[in-house]
Amino acid sequence: MKILQRYIASTILSSTFIVLLILMGLYTFMDLITELDDLGKGNYQLTDVLAYIFFSMPKRIYELLPIAALLGSVLGLGTLASQSELVAMRAAGISIQQINKAVIVVALCLMVVAVVVGEVIRPPAEQYAREIQSMAQTGTVGSRSEHGFWTRDGLHFNHIDKILPDGRFSGISIYEFDSAHRLRVITAAEQAQYGDDEQWQLSNVIQSNIDEKGVEVRAIEHALWKSQLNPGMLNIVVVPPEFLPVWSLLEYINFLKDNHQAVEQYEMAFWIKVMMPLSSAVMVFLAVPFIFGPLRSSPIGGRILAGALVGISFHLFNQTFQHIGLVFGVLPWLSAAIPTIAFASIGWFFMMRLR
Repeated sequence: MKILQRYIASTILSSTFIVLLILMGLYTFMDLITELDDLGKGNYQLTDVLAYIFFSMPKRIYELLPIAALLGSVLGLGTLASQSELVAMRAAGISIQQINKAVIVVALCLMVVAVVVGEVIRPPAEQYAREIQSMAQTGTVGSRSEHGFWTRDGLHFNHIDKILPDGRFSGISIYEFDSAHRLRVITAAEQAQYGDDEQWQLSNVIQSNIDEKGVEVRAIEHALWKSQLNPGMLNIVVVPPEFLPVWSLLEYINFLKDNHQAVEQYEMAFWIKVMMPLSSAVMVFLAVPFIFGPLRSSPIGGRILAGALVGISFHLFNQTFQHIGLVFGVLPWLSAAIPTIAFASIGWFFMMRLR
């Protein structure tokens, strides 16, 4: 029995790998066409485009894994069914529950792949891809806004214009307020570099002190800036939250909560990443009803088409519900979990009917 279960699992995994390669080829080609529109922008050359596409591949693998899992499982089990191998296995005494065990092994393998790709490979690869693109086009690492970005650190509101390739900040403005929310100090610095003492070293500083008597301006060559913002949080600015590892998201969520800022977007990204491996497992689980359920007499092409429609429906439902959750203030974990729970319930319902 274990030999047959391993055979079923290996067939599904190989089919999933083939489907993933095909989907990756299609999406990589579309990404290449999109990036060629920016060819020649700044120093953005063909080698930079190819490097950006290459390091963006883990992102595509992670995004396409649930759909590839469903289509690969339908294709693998469908191939076994079309060659009457499943019929022979059932005649030999293998039950649907035993076939499900092989499917569960595949689901666990894909969950591990999703965690490794999503938490270990994709974050640094995506960050490096964006650095290549930004450096070639603008000469800086850049941020999500062409006007820089803002952070809050207690009673300090900080604006940083650019992030340099070596991790330094360029064009820093720090606005310090007192407990009565009155602006007291404005500090403008040309650059900031993180030191070993966990403080930022500001250079070429112009500081304006504001009080009831007026404004006093002074120039300082160097100054210290102690902030909770550290180089480890630069990924949050350069890379959108959905591309970050969960530990970086948790660190930044705590930072935002400490400074009484909105965290819903980052909490949503965190819970989406938690649910992603489960989503891949659910897609594999859904393949069994396609083979033994109402579509068991359909040709393999019909099953693949039905699987593709289910996969696309899951993706659209997942994306739509996430945005609805953010707009209407639904709990982030609930918004991220409901699509997976809904499709898992559908799969369980059809599995119960098979018995």
